[in-house]
Amino acid sequence: MRVFSYTHQIFCSCNKVLSQLEVGKIWNVGSRTAYRWAANPNYASDVCRNPIDNIVGTFNAVLEMGRDDIVEGALTYICGELGYKVYPKEDAVKSDKDSSSKELLDVAAALGDVSSKLQTALSDNVIDESEKQELVGSASVLVRQAMELKSALEDGKQ
Repeated sequence: MRVFSYTHQIFCSCNKVLSQLEVGKIWNVGSRTAYRWAANPNYASDVCRNPIDNIVGTFNAVLEMGRDDIVEGALTYICGELGYKVYPKEDAVKSDKDSSSKELLDVAAALGDVSSKLQTALSDNVIDESEKQELVGSASVLVRQAMELKSALEDGKQ
């Protein structure tokens, strides 16, 4: 996943992948405008606010009016159209360990559990419904542990 710190970086990447002309066509503007949206305001003199800046500004104004539901609904719609889900920050998975090494041990244990259960389930070459439910539960634990490891790494835990 690419991480962006500024909205102009998003348009810069899109212009590189699609071309300024194509981005301009999508937004019904000229390629020069697509170029200006992607320009780094710290170095370029010819810049303008891009649509993402405008959307963020609009959403912030709506949030100031106490209407989190509108912003959450809009983000849910946009992300859903792209095959993603939105989770509030407070629901984000956070590391529960003081080091990434300890989180990695949790991942290894969860992976071992999934592997063991899968081998047992496949011993008769058929995964029945109860085995499937148990595997899905164990896989969910594995995913959560991996997300906690990611959180620990993002937080710079050694």
